[in-house]
Amino acid sequence: MPAAINTTDHIIFLIGEELKSRRFFNTLQELGLDDSYFQPHLDEAIMACLGLNDSNATLDFYFTTMNEHSSKIGIKSESVAEEAKRVYEKLVANRRG
Repeated sequence: MPAAINTTDHIIFLIGEELKSRRFFNTLQELGLDDSYFQPHLDEAIMACLGLNDSNATLDFYFTTMNEHSSKIGIKSESVAEEAKRVYEKLVANRRG
């Protein structure tokens, strides 16, 4: 039986999945294919796991950070993991003020 995943790893995993999804759907949008009903949104789950509030400032920071880092990921899983960790660190630091 695999070991249980810790909370930090779980959140970083969710962030990585959201980054990949954003990258994919942003590319589709650039090609003229937008407003997909099937696009997953993990934002609420990520924000809840991190204890982030839904103030305009927090939402602006969150979405700016996610969009910035989604454009930086490459095709290797290490790239996604590295960016997800960077996003996690930024969001935690911003939460602390």
